[in-house]
Amino acid sequence: MSEFDFIRMRSRLLTSDALAEMLVGGTVIEQDERGYKVIKLANGDYLKIFRVRHTFSGARIYSYARRFIRNSNRLKRLGVPTLTCKQLYHFKDSNSTAVLYSPLAGYPLKKLLEVDLMSLDMAAALGIFIAKLHRFGIHFRSLHMGNIIITPEGDYGLIDVSDMSIYAWPLFCNTRLRNFKHLCRYPNDIVKFGRQAWQRMLEAYVTDSAIGHVCASKLQRFLNVVNFDELTT
Repeated sequence: MSEFDFIRMRSRLLTSDALAEMLVGGTVIEQDERGYKVIKLANGDYLKIFRVRHTFSGARIYSYARRFIRNSNRLKRLGVPTLTCKQLYHFKDSNSTAVLYSPLAGYPLKKLLEVDLMSLDMAAALGIFIAKLHRFGIHFRSLHMGNIIITPEGDYGLIDVSDMSIYAWPLFCNTRLRNFKHLCRYPNDIVKFGRQAWQRMLEAYVTDSAIGHVCASKLQRFLNVVNFDELTT
């Protein structure tokens, strides 16, 4: 299915009865005070519900669900493994929307870190993967170890892809730095990653991205051992 087909994807009304039927045998993965957010269905698919929080929001014109679908399709076209969207939904008398999708097979890096299975080779591959994203103009604002998947084939992929911009040019240096700052919002994950693996990831990133000396120095000043020490205190 082309990107144009995804943009034109017709939204189905998801009634309360239909939602209740979908949830039979399912597992709630994420919820908040406003209700369900992510549900794993009995057949292995997922339903992700997006709620508009603000009165004045662009999501009332172009929904978060459509952004989710658009971004997943663009990633696939760029050869980045990601989830597969199946259906767009809306709700009666509500600005909420939802997407039915099949997950990306594999394990989040966060789970591998929890059981100390991150090798130096995997760390280097992660640096190369992030360099690839940046080279393709992908600014993934939700970049963290829980949203990076390692597939059964040993490739890296992305999930939870609604908060993303994809440009027609490689990311500028300051945007690359901001993206790494997103990753560093989770210091516990960085600590589990380990100093040596972190340095190996950065070295592989700088080498594969072929960025200039000035940009490489900026990134290294932020992500080098000194900064790692600050994260681990």
